Amino acid sequence: MRVEESTPKSDDPKADEHADRVLGVVTDWLDELLKPLDGSPLLYALVLGGSLLLLLWLVHLFVRFLVIRPLVGSRVLGQSKWLNLKDLSDTKVLSSISSLFSIGVIGFIIGLLPMLQVQINVTAGRIAGSLAVFFMAQLIVRSGRLLDVIYSRMPSVNRPGALRGYVTVGSFLVYITAVIMIVSIMVDKSPVVFLTGIGALSAVLLILFRDTLLSMFANVIVTTGDLVRVGDWISMPESNADGYVIDVSLNVVKVQNFDKTITVLPTYTLVQESFVNYRGMFNSGGRRIKRSVMLDQRTIRPLSEEELQGLAGIPLMDTAIELEREAIKDCVEVDRITNSGLFRQYAIAYLQEHPKIL
Repeated sequence: MRVEESTPKSDDPKADEHADRVLGVVTDWLDELLKPLDGSPLLYALVLGGSLLLLLWLVHLFVRFLVIRPLVGSRVLGQSKWLNLKDLSDTKVLSSISSLFSIGVIGFIIGLLPMLQVQINVTAGRIAGSLAVFFMAQLIVRSGRLLDVIYSRMPSVNRPGALRGYVTVGSFLVYITAVIMIVSIMVDKSPVVFLTGIGALSAVLLILFRDTLLSMFANVIVTTGDLVRVGDWISMPESNADGYVIDVSLNVVKVQNFDKTITVLPTYTLVQESFVNYRGMFNSGGRRIKRSVMLDQRTIRPLSEEELQGLAGIPLMDTAIELEREAIKDCVEVDRITNSGLFRQYAIAYLQEHPKIL
């Protein structure tokens, strides 16, 4: 069954007649091609959807390689202070723009053709609308990632992933909204109906996705508060983590310990538990060492001159002996060098002579 619709007329009658003839030929060809599928609505929809996806892919390739590539190769965008062409390519923003343009072209082509059947028009419109919503959500998410890259490069920020937490949470919300809109378009129902159903299941969803939600918001706190970066050395004794951070994702943080083992921590543990970050020590260019040496007081005793002469052959020991003699020279209570005092002076002399200790 063919449904005729009025088409815009131009001032040239011959051009209008030629256009009507071409549209008529295309309509008859499509009608004959799809007529065997009239008895199977499911197969009819699958064939129509597959044809639209194939057409979408072909138009996407045309736009991407004949429109987007020349745009990327132009020198105009390359002179921008904040916008980098490599960033556009890495975040795939241009690919999403190409997909949106492609679905718009398909909708325009469908609008130009006379409707073969009502079923074709309804199904094609729903598929095109769903794809448009998906590509729009994809463009919003990728634009957020591009904004994160640009913002992280600013001199006042100068750290990667400054907005990664916000982008991650925003991406989750955008895709959830897109799924609701796509389902509402496909079943021709208002999104309010699905939002009401989701509200009833919110308690169940909170229980099922508790760790994911905790990690999601903890990721926002970690990234925006700059608590942990990739490459930081952190120590968390409660979780047996003591090493370098090699990955910070939405759900987990991976720490490579000194023995090359990897400890995987849920992101929310960085907010719930205390940990030590040695980034400040590295940024200062040095490290303060504080170690305790345990001595058995039962072994402390004075040293004889023979023992001192035997120890004098050890490197730096003569310096330690002189320092200890100066220390006890004016002391009334101690008149002889003890092994504990000599050890203290030897440790000081060793640290003062070490080339890497200031």
